[in-house]
Amino acid sequence: MADLIYLTIKGKNQGLISAGCSSIDSIGNKYQVNHQDEILVYSLSHSMLRKKNIKHQPVIITKPVDKSTPLLGVAISNNELMDCFIDHYRTSLNGGLELYFNLKLIGAQILEYSVLHPNSLENNNQQPQETLSLIYKSITWNHIIAGTGGYSIWEDTVY
Repeated sequence: MADLIYLTIKGKNQGLISAGCSSIDSIGNKYQVNHQDEILVYSLSHSMLRKKNIKHQPVIITKPVDKSTPLLGVAISNNELMDCFIDHYRTSLNGGLELYFNLKLIGAQILEYSVLHPNSLENNNQQPQETLSLIYKSITWNHIIAGTGGYSIWEDTVY
């Protein structure tokens, strides 16, 4: 089973961009009562490369069209700095959900933003979604249950 992932975005200018994003008004019957001020994430991918120095790649997030959609348009237009907190939940041994992993992006900016509304005749079972490509000043990983963590800074330093 895939993780449940939630994103909290705090913008330097707009404040809590994710406020109310998992409410019934925002995402309808997909609403999440315990995660009202977080964005439901459908998928997340990220990679880093190394040859002579570390090469960070954007964090790619796919999410539903929700209350944050217009605010994210403003954020990319104004090149707004944001802090992003991404929580990953898994099924615990007793069958409930547990927060086991998180990512933190400090000084994030939207590099690319796209929206897809599927063809309603050919793909009537798909929902509108959007994709964000986020660059950042630093990234922190924490495995909460196992007690490990680390970070990396996006800069052009050769090690």
